[in-house]
Amino acid sequence: MGLFSGTEHGYELSRVPTRAESLVMMLRLWGKEEEALKSTYKNPFTDTGWEGRYVSYAYTKGVVNGIDEYRFGGNRPISLNQYCSMVLRVLGYSETKGDFTYGSAVSFASIVLGIDLTKEREFNRGTLAKISSYVLNTRPKNQLATLGQTLSATDVFTTQALNEARTLWEQDKKLNGATILIYAVGSDLESQQGRLTDDLEEILRGQPNQNTKILMQTGGTLKYQNKYMADGASERFEVSHGQLQKHESHIQTAASDPRTLRDFLVWGKAVAPSERYILILWDHGYGTMGGFGADELNERKTMKVSELSKAIGSSDLYFDLIVFDACLMGTVETAYALRDQGKYLIASEDSTPAAGLYYTTWIGALERNPQISTERIGRLILDSFTLHSGMEAKMQTTMSIMKLSQAESLVKAIEKAKFDRSLTDLANRSELLGKNDGIFDQYDLIEIMGQSSEITAAAQALAFEVRNSAGYKNRNGVAVYVPNRKIAQTHEMKEELKAIGLSSKYIETICSGN
Repeated sequence: MGLFSGTEHGYELSRVPTRAESLVMMLRLWGKEEEALKSTYKNPFTDTGWEGRYVSYAYTKGVVNGIDEYRFGGNRPISLNQYCSMVLRVLGYSETKGDFTYGSAVSFASIVLGIDLTKEREFNRGTLAKISSYVLNTRPKNQLATLGQTLSATDVFTTQALNEARTLWEQDKKLNGATILIYAVGSDLESQQGRLTDDLEEILRGQPNQNTKILMQTGGTLKYQNKYMADGASERFEVSHGQLQKHESHIQTAASDPRTLRDFLVWGKAVAPSERYILILWDHGYGTMGGFGADELNERKTMKVSELSKAIGSSDLYFDLIVFDACLMGTVETAYALRDQGKYLIASEDSTPAAGLYYTTWIGALERNPQISTERIGRLILDSFTLHSGMEAKMQTTMSIMKLSQAESLVKAIEKAKFDRSLTDLANRSELLGKNDGIFDQYDLIEIMGQSSEITAAAQALAFEVRNSAGYKNRNGVAVYVPNRKIAQTHEMKEELKAIGLSSKYIETICSGN
């Protein structure tokens, strides 16, 4: 990508970088190196050499100062605090606007980048390169695209170069294939529209074979629109040799019962052990308030988010991806509830088309390249969903990938935030999400709480990849429950938030004004 260069002594990863080297890296991350080298700006410093044009450009733009009135100090070592301050400016955060201070730069950068930099014992060129790679994968303040995506879109480097670099830093271990577990509560989406049958055809077109094992459990619907599944039954299947093969057909517990989900996951691990597990939760979602599924055989009963968490947690499985092929499940509460059960969560904060995910693309990619990174699979899920489902339904879509390890940082930021009015009042001024499916008191988190830079940073670190269809505004990747319209359910929801594991301070903050 041409961002990190060596010297006559190699990359010198253990050496402390200089102020000049760090400035050059900052300008490259900012996409301004070529502009800086062509500029004719002047600076007041008498000690600049090869770095002169970089310094003049950055000084004129107000992003660097000298060590005194006449010296830049380009050969002096730079500290971790100084470099964190630089990259935060690149990402749109500002000391003058109160986003961070020099003293808080490292801790705030840890929130923004989703990596704990406070434990770094020394700062060297290797650390600089590591931080810079995280910066490229981070969304600048109040933007949907990552910095790397923005730079490739403006031809600072190619998309191919970005993707090749990602393959080097994304996969922390070598993986061979995956087991995909699909828990399908068929509901009226199958009985009336045949949507599960459509998705099954997409799965088979992906041609999963040796590298991709797919197991499915059905239930919760009156009638199936295919030859494999028995009407009104709960069954287990395996995709094999281009067909769906039945394993079990006498499951007695309801699809809306958390024990049914847990038992399926335990069974799946025994049947198809793997180094990488992906869980698909199919279909109908009603957010933190309404839960997941809509069991047509049990008065459309759903599973609460807290019940989902306990069921998955008791299965002794850790998922690389937990994916909701459902509406409205992309919430901070869902992410927090599942933070110990998986690495990434894929979900939509708003309603989704009935067509849901498009399975052929990403399942085919997994089969053809079993070592593909989980992050790359996640991006394929987002991109194919946005392209196929949105176009078919002719409706706007949003979906994000969330790094579940960042959910706790966001919750803590909300707990300590001070708002100039109650969240209920802020919700009154915001757009209700999922209103076509009902009223679930769910709102875009940044739209309501974006006045806090720390909350914005933490929310963007959680929802680090977001895909919105063209023209879709105020969808920033993660939603939040705020009691506003269904006030009568506030007490019940407080109990659910408590069951999820959220603190009394968080609940008090969210329910302020009620």
